[in-house]
Amino acid sequence: MNRIIQYAIKERKTTLLIAVALIVYGLYNYYLLPKQENPDTTSPAAVITTVFPGASAVEVEEQVTKIVEEEAMALEGVDSIESISNNNVSIVIVKLKTEADSAKQWEELERLMRNMDSQLPLGVKKPAIETDLINSAGFIISLSDGFYSQLEQHAIDLKQQLQMVKGVRKVTIQGMREKQVMIDIDYSLLNQYDLSMEDIRDLLIAQNLNIPAGYLQDSGNVAVNVKGKFESLDEIGDLILTVSKDTGAMVQLKDIAKISMEHKEDERQYRHNGQDAILITGYFEENKNVIHIGDDVKKAIGDYQDTMADETALHDVLFQPEEVGNAVNDFIISLLQGMLFVLIVVFIGVGIRNALIIAMSIPLSICITLIVMKLTGIHIEQMSISGLIVALGILVDNSIVISDAIQVKLNEGLEKKEAAFRGAREQLVPVLTSTLTTLAAFAAITTLPGSAGEFVKSLPQVVFISLSASYVVAMLITPALGSLFFKARGPIDHQKRHRIRRFFHYILIRSFKHKIITTISSFALLGLAVLAALTLEIDLFPYADKDLMYVDLQGEVKGDTAKTKTYVEVVEGILAEEEAITTYTSSIGGSLPKFYITVNPLASTADMGQILFRVDLKKSVFSNQNDYMIYLQDKLNHALYQGVATVNQLELTESGSDFKVVIAGEDMDTLKGLADEVEKKLLETPGTINVQSNSVGKVYAYQVDIDSAMATTFGLTKYDIQNQLNLSLYGSSPTTLQLNNTTYDIWLKTNASTIKDIENLRIKSRITGNKTLLKQVAHTRLEDNLPTINRLDGRRAITVETNVISGYSVLEIGNEVEALIEDYPDKEGLQVKYFGQKETMDNYLSGLDVAALFSLAIIYIILLLQFNSYKQPFVILITVPLSLIGSILIFVLFDIKVTFTVLLGLISLIGIVVNNAILLIEYMNRARASGSALEEACMESVDKRFRPIMLSTVTTVMGLVPLALSGSSFFSPMAIALMGGLMVSTVLTLVIIPVVYALVEKE
Repeated sequence: MNRIIQYAIKERKTTLLIAVALIVYGLYNYYLLPKQENPDTTSPAAVITTVFPGASAVEVEEQVTKIVEEEAMALEGVDSIESISNNNVSIVIVKLKTEADSAKQWEELERLMRNMDSQLPLGVKKPAIETDLINSAGFIISLSDGFYSQLEQHAIDLKQQLQMVKGVRKVTIQGMREKQVMIDIDYSLLNQYDLSMEDIRDLLIAQNLNIPAGYLQDSGNVAVNVKGKFESLDEIGDLILTVSKDTGAMVQLKDIAKISMEHKEDERQYRHNGQDAILITGYFEENKNVIHIGDDVKKAIGDYQDTMADETALHDVLFQPEEVGNAVNDFIISLLQGMLFVLIVVFIGVGIRNALIIAMSIPLSICITLIVMKLTGIHIEQMSISGLIVALGILVDNSIVISDAIQVKLNEGLEKKEAAFRGAREQLVPVLTSTLTTLAAFAAITTLPGSAGEFVKSLPQVVFISLSASYVVAMLITPALGSLFFKARGPIDHQKRHRIRRFFHYILIRSFKHKIITTISSFALLGLAVLAALTLEIDLFPYADKDLMYVDLQGEVKGDTAKTKTYVEVVEGILAEEEAITTYTSSIGGSLPKFYITVNPLASTADMGQILFRVDLKKSVFSNQNDYMIYLQDKLNHALYQGVATVNQLELTESGSDFKVVIAGEDMDTLKGLADEVEKKLLETPGTINVQSNSVGKVYAYQVDIDSAMATTFGLTKYDIQNQLNLSLYGSSPTTLQLNNTTYDIWLKTNASTIKDIENLRIKSRITGNKTLLKQVAHTRLEDNLPTINRLDGRRAITVETNVISGYSVLEIGNEVEALIEDYPDKEGLQVKYFGQKETMDNYLSGLDVAALFSLAIIYIILLLQFNSYKQPFVILITVPLSLIGSILIFVLFDIKVTFTVLLGLISLIGIVVNNAILLIEYMNRARASGSALEEACMESVDKRFRPIMLSTVTTVMGLVPLALSGSSFFSPMAIALMGGLMVSTVLTLVIIPVVYALVEKE
């Protein structure tokens, strides 16, 4: 390394040319780097949807859901399996543990579902598996204020334009009212002929085929084609079904059915600002710069708008490139502000000439970091940006130490090149050790398991790269520049030096006279800080800093889209009255397209709805979204007497309630009894909001009891009865109609609509061909059924959940519920699980303690290798608990909540704070080796290292100021924790480390 430093100083023109080239190439890579909002993560959950037409919830549970669950349990690393069995559909949600290999397990899940066909009953559709639950939309555009036919055509045309934009992976249209051919059979007329619904279905399939006729060899192998497919509705109506026994006339389909083109029932609908709308949703390709793609998308939309002749309105519901662009711009501003603050601090400490050279390490180190990010595939997103900002203040630390050492050598009278070389060589090992200890702390964060580690990994990676770059810059570029521009300074009058330094000298003298008392007092202060930490409120993952909120809505009437639309319109009316709400977009019959990475999709059922709205709190009396959410929730609770509407903020982790109780068992009455008591308790508890239970009441359903003996007499099988009832009531789509280059489903069913109609249906025997009235072979009765059955890990379950208002303790509320359940008399056979904030903490914090210990172990080994002492590394590590004092103090004073990033910041603080102690002890050892007495060496180390230590600390703190003032709910607390810990730790380090060193070392 010495030869490389010598060469860099000797060939300084070449060195500076390389530095300039790196800056230019770094800026070029910044332009090329993919920019996105969130880090890439894999989904720890999969949703399996299986349709069983005409089946009740109980039948779906028994014949589909349980089989799917059993197969899914064979996966490795399964954390939980939740399921919802509704009429006609089964939904199974498989969640994996954080350490599981999700990609491998989802491949296995696909295989298991493919091999499960033989276990499912006839009529069950192929299970649909959705594993991409993370990927959110890049943009959502609404088209409204026009006739539906116009909106549909505009959507089709605009989709074609957007698909041509480079970098757009996929464009979908939501809200197109698909049409289908409806064949509505008059069951009373069907009863008159020896026909069944199964016969008509088979005829439709057979009459809608193109069968190649072959070739005429005599004509040179010319193909012979026969048109066999339907080409119009009239052709479908002309389909011959049978011959009338009475008249001998042909009976055509149109004689017994109404055939029409109609919109599909219960299709998902969308609205924008209260008007019917169609949505266009786009997804970007991976590893691309979404800001540049967004510019092209905007241009394509603008160009299309210029061609529109009608008054159709286009609105941005969501446009991710703008938000990413704003985040990147904020980073640039924070970076420039940080550089300015650092420059001012260094200028005050060492003068403008030295300050400019030291400050050069910032852009150079960042540009090198951008080059390495491009090479290693790290993108610019919120975590990597935060890593750059966190590193900003640390980047100059090495250069400060090297420049200070060079200046000392110059002041001693050495020639510039010699001073630059000797100063860099003297600090080579201490600076390397300081860098390695900092890297060890940040690198340990990468050991976090699962989704937590995946989400934050780019932060330590970027810090790792930038600090490594800063070390190279400090050892090569700073000496080269110093040999050109540094000048020797005259001796400094110690009496006129900084008052702060004299103050520290006085405190140090007093502390050396009372070493034991000083040490005990420090650790007593630490004890008080730990006690104070117990009073801090934990908000592990605060809400995202966005102007978007949303409402999840569930109607009380299953399968009724019209009723759900009424509920949505009520909510829309309330939102429209709010001046702070600038725009809102709604879905009826399920979720909106995924608009944020952590928002889980709703079940695609007719009773579900969702409304996304944009908020401008400046137009309201509220200072934060949390208070505004509570206000809106109260208004909705008073306005909706049926159905449940829940106001939500965007969360930084998987959305969910603060506290959740899942009660599992087999007896639904016992389950419901306990669930109702828990729900009542939560409703009565102060501080709870959005108390919900997925417990549902029973509904009446008609049960058809087949008389097996009588059915056998008429030659009917149970399959005949069940299948023909299903085809008559639920219907089927046997084939399609190709019309004007558009494919339409053909839907076949009867007009039977009452229990009397059902009883008078004639069922045809597949054995005898005769038809028999259903009421002759079966009896109908009313019975109560569950419309929805929820399960958890193979058992029926009911979930009761609530959010908790800020200022109230989730732990205390949870304890009250646990006490209620513990005293509940009839809970035999029930299993109770608790989820929510505690589960989130366990998932995301389970690796932090190990990461912290790993950091300390690596740092100790590095220090052991440098100092060749077992005691001195422990002396240095005393700075770690001392740093907690400052962080806790500032959190208590300003009532700041502890977040996940705060804990990450405290781990990274381990590596930063030990650097000052390393510089002190390294000098103490050298001074003692030169003949200085123990206490004299301690005093001298503080005096000699005071300026670089204070400069390093203040520059790091000032570099974090923009992040602290950014108002980010996620990153500001981390910056504040680092600032407080650094400031207090530095002050205590300059006193405690020399004192403890003097206690453990011998003369």
